[in-house]
Amino acid sequence: MNEAAKLPAPAPGAGSDDSSATGRRKAPGRLECDLGLLLGVAGLAASRLGQLWVAFDVFAQFTLQFLVVTVAFLVGRLMPRARLLVAFVLLAGGIVGIGLWPQLAPRLAAAAEPARDGERILKVASFNSWYDSQTPDLVQAEVARLDADVIALVELSPHGRPALLAALKSQYPYQATCFDKLYCNLAILSKTPIVASDARVMWDGPPLITATLGPEAGGLIVYGIHTIRFPHSRAQFKQVNALAALVGSTPGRKLVMGDFNATPFSRILTSFGGQTGLARHTSLPSWPSRAGLPQVAIDHIFASPDLRVVEGETLGEPGGSDHYPVTLTLAVPTR
Repeated sequence: MNEAAKLPAPAPGAGSDDSSATGRRKAPGRLECDLGLLLGVAGLAASRLGQLWVAFDVFAQFTLQFLVVTVAFLVGRLMPRARLLVAFVLLAGGIVGIGLWPQLAPRLAAAAEPARDGERILKVASFNSWYDSQTPDLVQAEVARLDADVIALVELSPHGRPALLAALKSQYPYQATCFDKLYCNLAILSKTPIVASDARVMWDGPPLITATLGPEAGGLIVYGIHTIRFPHSRAQFKQVNALAALVGSTPGRKLVMGDFNATPFSRILTSFGGQTGLARHTSLPSWPSRAGLPQVAIDHIFASPDLRVVEGETLGEPGGSDHYPVTLTLAVPTR
């Protein structure tokens, strides 16, 4: 008898099960990409919920990163093979791209415009020099190199602070400080005369210092501020609302600079701009500086609408800080 005839016939569907199992083995990474895509989309959705519930505004600080995650895992999921490899390569490339953006942006900026009649050109800067800095000589060198006409210094470390300011006295003869007040580590340095200054701490708003410049700079009122950091979004929103009320009720041309600890995607910044009528001229990531690839734009400069930008924002060097300084050039009406 034919031995082949004694063999049992294969069960119906057995071949298709093997085929589908093989198919599944040929498409690894889909579940992981789905999870990564879900994480990115959830982060983007949460970042917009801050417009309704301010506690969610913490997610807005990382909108760009959530967008990179979403795009990376979406593209990875659509690949026929090597899904996770493609997703992680795109993810790493996106993070690096965010960090390189501040270095490339100034090269694409338009050339500086000249001053018009009745205007004074002022280069302004905001620099969080890091409270725990042990390198005041690097901070001093960077402030001198920036050579701004007016600079707001935030988190000015007590370590070497008197010597730092003394060394900058010839370049910045007009200096407003608030070191006699508890928890006030701010300063405004100016090449043009400061006719009045003030500072506030332990109030509803953030620690701040103000300096009113003389008629040579159109009586410009300069604010240096530092808000509480995320994830304390409720307290931060309360601080910024109090600051907006103060700035909005103060007559004259104004310049508000400092560490807002909030990105352009946040409700905190949009609310401040809307309440004060000031224009924000900054969007480049400035923190952290450690790897040379800053990821979030939290250092900002706001100005009255009639202060014209003649040269867009650029970043300086960290000078031992965890922040990059932010600079831009404005044309300030003098009458």
